[in-house]
Amino acid sequence: MLVVAVGLATPAAAEPPQAIRLGVLEGMFRDVPAPLVQAAATPFRELLKRQTGLNGQLDIQPDHEELAARLQEKKVHVGVFHGFEWAWVKDRHPDLIPLAVSVPARRFQAALVVNADSKAQVPANLKGAVTLPLGSKAHCYLFAERLAETLPAGTIVPTHTPKHGPDDVLDLVIDGKEQAAVIDVATLDAFRSDRPGRGAQLRVLAQSDPFPLSTVVYRKDTLTPEMVARIKSGLLNTKNEPTGRAFLFMWKLRGFEEVPAGHDAELRAVAAKYPAPRAATGMTMHP
Repeated sequence: MLVVAVGLATPAAAEPPQAIRLGVLEGMFRDVPAPLVQAAATPFRELLKRQTGLNGQLDIQPDHEELAARLQEKKVHVGVFHGFEWAWVKDRHPDLIPLAVSVPARRFQAALVVNADSKAQVPANLKGAVTLPLGSKAHCYLFAERLAETLPAGTIVPTHTPKHGPDDVLDLVIDGKEQAAVIDVATLDAFRSDRPGRGAQLRVLAQSDPFPLSTVVYRKDTLTPEMVARIKSGLLNTKNEPTGRAFLFMWKLRGFEEVPAGHDAELRAVAAKYPAPRAATGMTMHP
């Protein structure tokens, strides 16, 4: 991610802003207190200042539609979308241009997990609450909600718990206190690696394909070509700076990379499998 600030009255012919504001989504910080969000952004803000000479500030938006609108209105210079949300807005906003992708430690993927002895063989065999633990990411909510939409009402009811983290929720499933949970696949694999005995008592009932990488975009004509190049260089070199590596560690990222050749194909595929929500403000559980 990138962090950036104020001064957004930019004319049509782009001139260098005094500072840059980066728009990000509330769904990227679910269950994270606001002071911690800003604290975790500090190392990258310092890195950006050294590499580009620009100050910066985070601008948190409630949903992908609002972020796209603020970019389009030139109220935000740069925005970060989950890959599936970028797929939803990109064709309607041709002035928004991809700058880079953020690369997590592992690709985002979600799994519906039950006790190994559960009688359920397919998701339709479940009835009632399916737990999403504290700190669950947007792709887990998307997977859970869209899976529920394909089944009769009440079969799967995605339910967020504000009390239990992923390991605790998996323990509850193993102990028969929760019937099922939706978990990030990397988190599930780590649990199985760290606690193989307990991990063997879990079974995956359904699993998503990997989701596209989150995408950093900017609005054409809000930044000069030189500024775009400096910001992009700063992103791509984050992993080469001590301060940048601290930022990546806090945000569990490997770094930022050029937009890969197959990115558009992945976006089309995810938009077909998970169409944009009807409501402009997004899904019930995922901002």
